[in-house]
Amino acid sequence: MILNDLVHHIGQGVIDKQFLNIGTLPFTGLSQDSRLVKKGDVFVVIPCDQAKTHVLDAVKAGAIALIAESDVAEAMQGKVPVPILSVTSSRKALTQAASLLYPKQPEVIVAVTGTNGKSSVVTFVRQIWQKLGFSAVSLGTLGVDLSYQAKLKSDLVSTKLTTPDALSLHQNLDSLAQSNITHCVFEASSHGLDQYRLHDVKLSAAAFTNLSQDHLDYHETMEAYFEAKAKLFMDVLPPDKMAILNMDSPYFSSLKAMILGRGQKILSYGVEQPADLRAQNIHLTSDQIRFDLTIQDKTWAGLTLNLVGAFQVENVLCAVGLVLACGAPASKIVEALPYLCSAPGRMELVGKTYQGSSIFIDYAHTPDALSRALEALRKHVANDGRLKVVFGCGGNRDASKRALMGEIAQKLADDIYVTDDNPRDEDPAFIRAQILVNCPRAQEIGDRRQAMRTAMHTMQPHDVLLIAGKGHEQGQIIGDRIIPFDDRTEVQAILKEGLKV
Repeated sequence: MILNDLVHHIGQGVIDKQFLNIGTLPFTGLSQDSRLVKKGDVFVVIPCDQAKTHVLDAVKAGAIALIAESDVAEAMQGKVPVPILSVTSSRKALTQAASLLYPKQPEVIVAVTGTNGKSSVVTFVRQIWQKLGFSAVSLGTLGVDLSYQAKLKSDLVSTKLTTPDALSLHQNLDSLAQSNITHCVFEASSHGLDQYRLHDVKLSAAAFTNLSQDHLDYHETMEAYFEAKAKLFMDVLPPDKMAILNMDSPYFSSLKAMILGRGQKILSYGVEQPADLRAQNIHLTSDQIRFDLTIQDKTWAGLTLNLVGAFQVENVLCAVGLVLACGAPASKIVEALPYLCSAPGRMELVGKTYQGSSIFIDYAHTPDALSRALEALRKHVANDGRLKVVFGCGGNRDASKRALMGEIAQKLADDIYVTDDNPRDEDPAFIRAQILVNCPRAQEIGDRRQAMRTAMHTMQPHDVLLIAGKGHEQGQIIGDRIIPFDDRTEVQAILKEGLKV
């Protein structure tokens, strides 16, 4: 592949005149990290305070050309012996270049965005596809999960991001296609959308779950947060593909107006509103959900989900909408629903005491998610039982969530244990104090393991305990260290101390 191929594919940018005659220069790869540049690579300069230093390091490592925004391009002109393609957005150019270098993608790709529910939705979509016989994969916060029909020919690039960087994402999609995996569903984070990581992905459908306060440390305002989410439909999803929207969300009308303006079709779902996909007559038992499902003009009565938490019905509806939008028959999708399993760390029943009281873990780390989790579990608590919660808040993240989450726990739980989440660089005691402002009934136990132990040892028959915030996570981030810590494993260990399973 030569530089001219790259310039033409990106379709933007200007090369310094002295280098115009080297468009036939071959390049071998792309990099956005100067530490990983190999000889023959094109280095894409992501804006940051050290951009000029990264440029010099990349050229020293063997980069044969640069892609940079105009301010960096002008500043480095004449200071490096390689051509610089000056572009409006280097992040967008990176995605375009990555899609050129890694052109293959699975036949069917769908994405879901929203504050809560993404991991459950992608898990359910993959499980439905598996039941339908497709070779499928789900990508997101929980990592890579394959249907039993899918076998990878090569390892995927591993990242810790909900939505991988553009280069890793396109490289992974290419690897999936080469492994004959035909169906892919992934989580579209607001960061990923804002940073053009998903652009040039060939989506067959996209879905929106809900929007509540989160990531304001990055987006600053809810308006900016919503606009980032909306890019999935406005910038990434082709106009002739289906958008699946939660009609119960307060943001439904705004998003619908934006999408209809593009001529896109909408498939709505909901519980409260008369949507295209609607669940009604929802009945909760201790470990199941029963409901009637209406898809447009046909109703399936008395469906059973082996899941806990009424909000999972919304996640299932969203998953059904995505699979339906890709052409699967409704009757076949409905047959798969009783076989759905919760995603790891998402309202997951991780143990019971010998008295029969239940312990759940959930990733709920936002005010809305904590509220939904507690409200959902309350409906599974018998009249003589108590609803307990262990939770904390992360450091170096939106601090305004802390008092709100304390207020929610105070309102919705009977017994509250405020503990540490991932304090990162902040003082854990200060984080707990911010939660406790609106949560005076709580016990403050900084050590997360001890907080869980205290809560579990006080459980009585018919009590339900929610351990919230970390879900599937395998470590606790304290300062610059990640200490191994798994809520699920800790629950099992505490149960063995005397609370027989």
